[in-house]
Amino acid sequence: MTISDKQKRKPKPILSAQERVAVTTLAPAPTICLVNPQMGENIGAAARAMANFGLEELRLVAPRDGWPNEKAIAVASGANWPIDKAQVFETTQEAISDKNLIFATSGTPRQIDKPLISPAQAISIIDAAISNGQKPIILFGSERVGLGQMDLIGADFIVTYPTDFRFPSLNLAQSVAIFCYLWATRSGDSLPDDWKIENLEIAERKYFDAMFNNLLAELDEVGFFWPEDRRINMVETLLAPMVKAGFSNGQVTLFRGAIKALVNGPRRRFLEAENERIIAEIRAWFEAQTETQNDLALAILQEIILDEQRATLIVSQNDIQRAIIISIENGKFVFTNIIPPY
Repeated sequence: MTISDKQKRKPKPILSAQERVAVTTLAPAPTICLVNPQMGENIGAAARAMANFGLEELRLVAPRDGWPNEKAIAVASGANWPIDKAQVFETTQEAISDKNLIFATSGTPRQIDKPLISPAQAISIIDAAISNGQKPIILFGSERVGLGQMDLIGADFIVTYPTDFRFPSLNLAQSVAIFCYLWATRSGDSLPDDWKIENLEIAERKYFDAMFNNLLAELDEVGFFWPEDRRINMVETLLAPMVKAGFSNGQVTLFRGAIKALVNGPRRRFLEAENERIIAEIRAWFEAQTETQNDLALAILQEIILDEQRATLIVSQNDIQRAIIISIENGKFVFTNIIPPY
């Protein structure tokens, strides 16, 4: 596989919200109309739900606190396009004047001679209508009283959510969010193709085997497989899920690094502690030598450099430095060489 092929297989970079808006062409969708909304927060939350699920045309009829509304903008939290393009009307009749298929939501069924449908049924009708060139709009009433009688009578369909009769009234923004979600999932709720991350290429077996053998060797080193007659069964139990995991080359490398870190961490700490012990013993031994050997009188030990089975001692005597090399044999220290002063 060439480098360019690998690059093509990499997941696409994540775009910012504004970049996604710029490059995304939205499919035709119904217009959302909030009639006499009271709270700017609900308008902002409704706009945010619209942006989440691919609707962008928002209309407002006589919002109580006027328009634009800072609270709506704040709650929209970056879903600026429905807010920025929102149209404001004085009456519902003006808001629906250029539409030809009207849906009105109602929390409680009323005695009106209109088709009463569920949100899912409304989505199906709207989808077919848009395909036939119609212009649907769905009305949501105010937080306090919902839609007025005239707005319901003037609609082609009344949409009622299947809420519990003990508490049928939905929050305005939640009602819009549910409708927008149903619209977005009208063809199923699978994720968009662009969101699917391609599976990483599984590593060649030789690399996986090398990693697994490395793991076994380290486990053997610490006596993990005990008792010995259970070793084969334990190895098989470890191997099965690791093969099933399908390690990529990068994951194999990372796992080997993790094994090394786990092994070398305790080993390094042990070696550091052991070296500190040996250095302390050398210091004590050297101090004893300065008391018994005239040529080391007044010698000051400045540094000890360990090197496997020997050590180099940097000493200062009468402002003159020299190096003394000693061997370490079975815990005993023996002079082997004295480098002349320098």
